[in-house]
Amino acid sequence: MFSFKPVKEENTESCSVEGGDCCTPKPKGKAACPSCGEKAKGVLELTLESLLSDEAKEKLDCLDGFYYCKTPTCKTVYFRDETVLTQEDVTVVVGLKEGVTPATVCYCFEWTKEKIQAELEATGETVALEDIKAKMDDPGCSCETLNPSGGCCLGDVGKVIKALKQ
Repeated sequence: MFSFKPVKEENTESCSVEGGDCCTPKPKGKAACPSCGEKAKGVLELTLESLLSDEAKEKLDCLDGFYYCKTPTCKTVYFRDETVLTQEDVTVVVGLKEGVTPATVCYCFEWTKEKIQAELEATGETVALEDIKAKMDDPGCSCETLNPSGGCCLGDVGKVIKALKQ
C-alpha cells in the first residue's frame, strides 16, 4: 500500500539535480516509523533507486531522506515524513518482515531462512555466515543495491541462525 503525501518544499532542493542523480548521503541518526513507532536507520537513495518499483518511483519527487523500518510486524518498509512505502512498492520480498516467503536474509548470495532451516535440520549446523563472508571477498557483495536495508546482512543472518537454533 502506497501512502503519498507531497514532500515539504524545503526538502526538494537537494533532489532537483538534473537527470535525477542526486548523490545525497543517507539521513543521519534514526527516525521513528510513523506506523509502528520503532526507530529506523536512514537508507541510501541508491538503495531505493534499485529496489522500488517504477510505479512507486514515479509518485515521488526524489528518493533521498528515507528510512528503513526493519520491525518484522510492521507493514512499512521505507518512510520519509508521512510518506510510507510498503512491500507492494518494492521489487524484492523483504525477508525480515513476518509471513513472507522466501524470507531472504542475504540478497547477494541468496540465503533464506528456509535454506538455513533446511541445512540446520539436515546437519545440525549451517555454513551461511562462512559462505557469505567468503563470497564478500570474491566475487564481492552489492548490499547497497540488493538488500532492502541498504547495509550488510551479516548481523541479521547471525540473528536468524540463533533464533532458528533455539
